[in-house]
Amino acid sequence: MPDRDVPRVLVIDDDARVRHFLTTALGAAGFAVTATGTGEEGLRLAASRPELVVLDVELPDLSGREVCRRLKAAEDTAAIPVLMLSGVFTAAVDRSEALEDGSDAYLTKPVTSRELVAMARALLRTARAERRSHEHQRAAEELRRRVAQSKAMVDVARSITASLDLQGVLDRIVDEACLLLGARRVAIAVLEAGVEPMPGIRFRAARGLSPAFAQRLRPLSWRDGTTPIAIRERRPVWTADILTDRALELTPPTRAIIEGEGYRAVLSVPLLAGERALGAIVVYRDLVGPFSEDDIDITQVFAAQAAVALENADLYRRASERAEKLTTLSALTRLITGAASSHEVFGAVAQAAVRLLAARASQVWVDDPANAVLRIEGTVSVDPTLAEALGKFRTMPHGDGLTGAVFATRTPIFVRDLRLEPRFRAQALVEEGVVRAYAGIPLVAAEGVVVGVLSLVFGERGDFTDEEKDLVRLLADQAAIAIVQAQLYGEAEGRRRRAEATADNLERSQGQLVKTERLRALGEMAAGVAHDFNNLLSVILGRAELMLRRVREPSMIRDLEAVRRAAQDGADTVRRIQEFTRTRRTRSFERVDLADVAREVIELTRPRWEVEAQSRGVRYEFTVEGLAPPVAGRPEELREVLTNLITNAVDAMPDGGRCTVRLDARPDWAAISVKDTGVGMPEEMRRRVFEPFFTSKGPRGTGLGLAVSWGIVTRHGGTIEVDSAPGEGSTFVVRLPIPVSLPDSVTGMTVAPPSRTARVLIIEDEPEVQAVLADMLREAGYVVVVAKDGPNGLERCEQESMDIVLSDISMPGLSGWDVATRLRTRFPEIPIGFVTGWGDQLDPERLTRTGVSFVIAKPFQTLDVLRHVAQALNASRPAS
Repeated sequence: MPDRDVPRVLVIDDDARVRHFLTTALGAAGFAVTATGTGEEGLRLAASRPELVVLDVELPDLSGREVCRRLKAAEDTAAIPVLMLSGVFTAAVDRSEALEDGSDAYLTKPVTSRELVAMARALLRTARAERRSHEHQRAAEELRRRVAQSKAMVDVARSITASLDLQGVLDRIVDEACLLLGARRVAIAVLEAGVEPMPGIRFRAARGLSPAFAQRLRPLSWRDGTTPIAIRERRPVWTADILTDRALELTPPTRAIIEGEGYRAVLSVPLLAGERALGAIVVYRDLVGPFSEDDIDITQVFAAQAAVALENADLYRRASERAEKLTTLSALTRLITGAASSHEVFGAVAQAAVRLLAARASQVWVDDPANAVLRIEGTVSVDPTLAEALGKFRTMPHGDGLTGAVFATRTPIFVRDLRLEPRFRAQALVEEGVVRAYAGIPLVAAEGVVVGVLSLVFGERGDFTDEEKDLVRLLADQAAIAIVQAQLYGEAEGRRRRAEATADNLERSQGQLVKTERLRALGEMAAGVAHDFNNLLSVILGRAELMLRRVREPSMIRDLEAVRRAAQDGADTVRRIQEFTRTRRTRSFERVDLADVAREVIELTRPRWEVEAQSRGVRYEFTVEGLAPPVAGRPEELREVLTNLITNAVDAMPDGGRCTVRLDARPDWAAISVKDTGVGMPEEMRRRVFEPFFTSKGPRGTGLGLAVSWGIVTRHGGTIEVDSAPGEGSTFVVRLPIPVSLPDSVTGMTVAPPSRTARVLIIEDEPEVQAVLADMLREAGYVVVVAKDGPNGLERCEQESMDIVLSDISMPGLSGWDVATRLRTRFPEIPIGFVTGWGDQLDPERLTRTGVSFVIAKPFQTLDVLRHVAQALNASRPAS
């Protein structure tokens, strides 16, 4: 057995005598010598990796220079020193060429034993020194890599313990893994619960991967790639070439995505929390090749840290949810014990249910035993459209529907898929995919009496957990307590009110009741008829605008302009009433000329103070005097204020008289006053004139005109005052601030005529609205096709080519939403617009999902209609 310390030398020389000399000289010097006479045999023997090769330049089969080049080109033999010998090629140029071929030294024959041995030992010393240097470099590099690994692990661990930002921690882990593994692409995928039997896997952090890849790659089976296998089997899984690995069962979609991304080798290591797999960290390489044990070890460390981060985030989420539940229940308890109103408590219970259980809507139903029905006393919804749809069912007979069944059976009902539950009343919401799941809990009082039901509806979700069911029961208990307390409080309040009614003046109580009923009636009227008023005003306003385009007679233009302005003011009033009955929306101010407002109001009220007065044989004189700078405000609201003041002035002059509207200015204020020569008012009446419901007109007055005027002026940042005495008339003064800068006032705009003959389909069930809308568009040059309802409109689209569709929303049969959904599916290129009286109440997200391009609010103006249609057609032209 050869001694490992004896240097091994391979001699390649075709001359037997020279070969014998070289072998003897080197052997005598302590080398273990192997000799051959051909280049091919020498290359074969070099595979055993001798420590030195002595090579003749001229060989019978291969030249010595070719042998040298091959030795240096092979990775296993490149480091072996080569000593070349030649008795023929002795010139300096021969020596240079040999050195360029990779020879480490060159001797010319004849060579002495001493020179040969000395050169051999020198070459061996140099080779060993280089090997030691390389080993030291590798050791230093390994040390640096280990230090970098340790630092990265410490940094990631510090991030996990110091931050609750899960996404930031996962991004940090991916970045560090890319750095330490020398990988360009690394990702962390998490396992989503509740999607069995398919592997619900999605990416939470990724580097080097396209956004489309991270969104589209969804394994379709548990063997569709290395990641689902690693998660399923809870072990590291790698492949040198994912596209050819027979151990994998790639589906065609997954294979196409991988080929498009361009990677080949993949390493997936599961993220384990105990025996539970949370996901995987995945390393991708573009070139085919294996992963080393070191790669797997490092990736496993990162996987462990990512699992800790996910587990910490989950623990924090659950702790936060529990804290929020406790806080919410505590707040409900304080509301109940703090003698809050029952409606406030019911609303708080419904709000808590929506927030804590991620419900789409929640309702508190209270039993009305006298009528054997349940009544809604509290509703909260994340979607106004959903709230409107659920609000149609204000009462529920005992035993009817799911909620009635909960009450009748005194048993909670949890339904994961309402498509399989025919008892749910709002089936249209289920068909549209708005709701999918339901939970109903009976509200049981301490005596075991069921006093109501807490109901919740959800979108797509998994099974209800025991913790969720317990939470719903806790909320139901709070609602039951509130109902009982409200009943007790109501009884006590009733006794108190009866006692106060006995003590108070009966006439005063009756008057207050009348005023209260007026306010309630106003709210109910606004909520119930606003939509119908908008349809009527759409016809009036549209016809007035069309006639203004056709007539040329000045007096006719003046009268039509008054009609148009009155209709527009009526529309603005309806909008303000709508805002009064729900959350008020901010209305932007514009430039207002008070002199124009005064002249317009006098013209608008002319039928009252001129025509009606002449029929009674009396005469009024109205004048406008002075000047005032423009102010910032809403012109229709300021017209309403001045209309109220002029109307009151006329009422105060039953036998006729003079009314002066005067404009004035101070450094910071613009003033407009209305002075009449009427009967005036006593001091007590003057002090109360702006109080709501206070009127001196008897049953024909509402007592709201001046109160509303006071509110409008206050919203404009101004003041309104009155100076009056019996027999001396009254003077009302409105002061409005002069702004530093005024907003622009858009007095008119033009819409370019259509560049091509576009076909417009109008779907509207109101004939008059349909007609005025059609006339507007025909006069603008469009070809108009009308349909009386949704099915008729869809049929017309199938029969004829349309460029744009305008549809109402509230129609019998198919609603506008249904029409838009079907049109978008069948004719995706046609723009769709809604023309509706509920324009400012529509859910923008639902409009986007349905594919509605724009909304025109009723009542509409010609320019608005033409502008929206032109813009929609222009936007769709490149696509068509």
